[in-house]
Amino acid sequence: MKIKIATWAAMLGLILVLIGILSRFTDLITVNQRTGCYIIGLALMLLGTIWKVVLEMNEKE
Repeated sequence: MKIKIATWAAMLGLILVLIGILSRFTDLITVNQRTGCYIIGLALMLLGTIWKVVLEMNEKE
């Protein structure tokens, strides 16, 4: 269950980054909002991945 939450966090980050990339072509959000999407998305992907690795390491012990 905990690994599933970490996966969801990483996927949410990926979705935010993709929204930022796609909004460059459609002008749906401003540049400041796009930058925020990139920062928050990359942070969520990083934290979700690290969280998942730590949880998997703890399960193997």
